[in-house]
Amino acid sequence: MIDKVSLMGGSPCGNLAEVTLPDPSDVAAPAARPVRGTAAAPTLQTLGLSVEAEALYRTLLRLPGLSGLTLAPHLAGWPPAEVEPALVSLQQRGLVRCEGGQAWFATAPEVAIELLLMERQVELNQARQVLPDLQRELMRGEGLAASDAVRLVAAEAEVQLSEYLQVHHAARREVAIVMCPPFVVSAPDAMEAAREQARRRGVRYRTLVGPELLQWPGWHEAVRQSRAAGDEVRVHAGLPFKMVLADRICGLIPLRSEAPEGPALRLGPTAALDALWALFESLWVQAAPALEPPAEGQQEAGDKSLHALVTLLASGANDKTIAGVLEISERTLLRRIHALSDQLQARSRFQCGWLAAGRFSRDF
Repeated sequence: MIDKVSLMGGSPCGNLAEVTLPDPSDVAAPAARPVRGTAAAPTLQTLGLSVEAEALYRTLLRLPGLSGLTLAPHLAGWPPAEVEPALVSLQQRGLVRCEGGQAWFATAPEVAIELLLMERQVELNQARQVLPDLQRELMRGEGLAASDAVRLVAAEAEVQLSEYLQVHHAARREVAIVMCPPFVVSAPDAMEAAREQARRRGVRYRTLVGPELLQWPGWHEAVRQSRAAGDEVRVHAGLPFKMVLADRICGLIPLRSEAPEGPALRLGPTAALDALWALFESLWVQAAPALEPPAEGQQEAGDKSLHALVTLLASGANDKTIAGVLEISERTLLRRIHALSDQLQARSRFQCGWLAAGRFSRDF
């Protein structure tokens, strides 16, 4: 933000705006017009000094030390009572000084010019401060208010829940979600109600989840319910941060990826939102479908225990991540993968993952 600078005198014209212009009939001769083809004489008007103020300043340069009353006869058409206020106005701007209570002197021209340049620079800086207001007016005319472009959302759960629900309510075509812990908002009923309303409007849901969620209680049932509702769910081991995006009109992401439980950013239809959609699409292509275990009574022996392992293998998670999610050692993990390969008669780890995925999902 540009700091406001205050110089003595306020308005560039000071009290000189109140000076009465001389009657043309009192002037001995009109000013000569510049000859065509010649440049006009330079004046201080380009620096914000009025014609009358410049005339007073120039007179003091020629006749220093005069009082207001003795200056009046040298200023054609000026009433003596108006000379003193005009001098005070110039004094406030630093262009003249008074000595002994009545003797007036003009400030050296090089100093006066610098002072006038400083005043004009202050005016220009103040004019620049109008730019944000003008930009907001432009965005309103285009149907986009500044508050809709980027807005900070407080870290409180109830505040973020309200914004989260608004994103779902705004969707008309598609909602994209990246889901990874920690979770600040926990209101499953309100969230599911908002999603159900959106589905009824024909909104498509795509959700990317981190491998950590595979061991959460109720995960398998959540996948079944999502698929039954027509949602698409995939697993990716390298999700950068959580987000929810609605069409190309709004989105919600953490303010800082290293502190996802803190404040959030609400984005409108901006380049930043377009970039988030591009990121989501890239991650979606790389992700593996979340494998849904067979329903109870249709499972073969060991199917349920293999579900998380197969999904993690298909998502591209490394052995260390898989072992951490399954809460087993890497050595135990290798034994399970080897046993699975033998069971499926696979000749490589890649073939093992492919064949195992086929048992859980027709997406493979």
